[in-house]
Amino acid sequence: MNSLEDVIVEVDLHGLRIEEAEAAVMKFVDQLYFHGETSGRIIHGRGMIAEKISDWLRNYPYVDRFERAPLNPGVTLVFMEVA
Repeated sequence: MNSLEDVIVEVDLHGLRIEEAEAAVMKFVDQLYFHGETSGRIIHGRGMIAEKISDWLRNYPYVDRFERAPLNPGVTLVFMEVA
């Protein structure tokens, strides 16, 4: 079990509506950045949310790059800018 101080480096978007998923991704990316994490995993499956992930991350200020996980197209790996 995680304590409040633990940083979650993975978010699962299954079961969320598009608007909820977008808000969860932005909150997740903010958390990664403000806790100094260099990367994280976004689990989204292969549906509509998967199609939107790149739009959400493309211009987000703290994101250096992102890519689909090589062996799992239902996961996006996000890499943060390192200060």
